[in-house]
Amino acid sequence: MTELPRDVPRLRSIERYLLVQLAAVQRALQEAENSITTKPDSSPPRWGIAWKRAPVGQTRVGILHRADCWMAPRELLDARAVFEARRQEGRRIEPCDSCKPHLP
Repeated sequence: MTELPRDVPRLRSIERYLLVQLAAVQRALQEAENSITTKPDSSPPRWGIAWKRAPVGQTRVGILHRADCWMAPRELLDARAVFEARRQEGRRIEPCDSCKPHLP
């Protein structure tokens, strides 16, 4: 652990900061525990497609991500929209290596 200051005012400031952080973590933990026990996730699966840049006339490559992937774009799609994007000519969609989504 890093060395703490010896004066009381700075120690009180550190204590106050740590208590605020502890309270925030406890609230988040309680909310997470309550959400697990009270409601299962019944929403339909969603995906996002991050498009790579491609020169004009070449096949455009997209990376398919699950909605909870850290690399997913903001715009999320349902299965129908992903299927339509996969059918468009001149496009290729590959699964993300991180989240490994199941292609709809």
